[in-house]
Amino acid sequence: MPSRLLRSALVLSISFAALASSAAANTTTTLFAVMRNDDRIGTNTIRTEDDGPQTIVETVTHVAVKMFFMTVYHFDQTETERWANGRFVTMSSTTDDNGTLHKASAVNVGDAVTVDGDRGRNRIAGTIFPASLWNPALLLQSEVLNPRDGQVLPVKIADRGEDSVVLNGHEIRARHYVITSGFAQEAWYDAQHQLVKVQLRAPDGSTIRYLRL
Repeated sequence: MPSRLLRSALVLSISFAALASSAAANTTTTLFAVMRNDDRIGTNTIRTEDDGPQTIVETVTHVAVKMFFMTVYHFDQTETERWANGRFVTMSSTTDDNGTLHKASAVNVGDAVTVDGDRGRNRIAGTIFPASLWNPALLLQSEVLNPRDGQVLPVKIADRGEDSVVLNGHEIRARHYVITSGFAQEAWYDAQHQLVKVQLRAPDGSTIRYLRL
């Protein structure tokens, strides 16, 4: 799809309420299995709550890699974003990356975003928002906010076209992108621009995949 058509489609169709099966009238929840090669090592849960013009999205990730019944690596993150009328308003996150703790927060004050992160307070452009893959508007960005530590990173997007993706034994068509921002990861979105799969290479050479359940 040409970039102009992609931009138009995303702008017209981005709806934070359209993430998955409904748990309540104004709440949706999407669950992903986190895989390391062929082993399941955790979960990623995206919960979206709509209240009129306001949308709150909470993303919770729990990962534990075990060897001989011992946990050799763990990653736990909770990130909450608030949007109003399609505009980023606030973010807060806490991350435990194998014992290293990170906290970050961001508040959009109109023409700028005030960020508190690992390196203290910073003021960044008001057009920058968190690099959360649930949000397909990320595909239109040139800079993003790292929700783990509050750093601003350049991002490059490569559209790889349509692929077949197998989820829960069923094959679907999904748009495949390579997203490079500090590291490269691949993401697949279905025809409704909902995230269905993520894949990246871990430092130890293993393949990490997020698969929508």
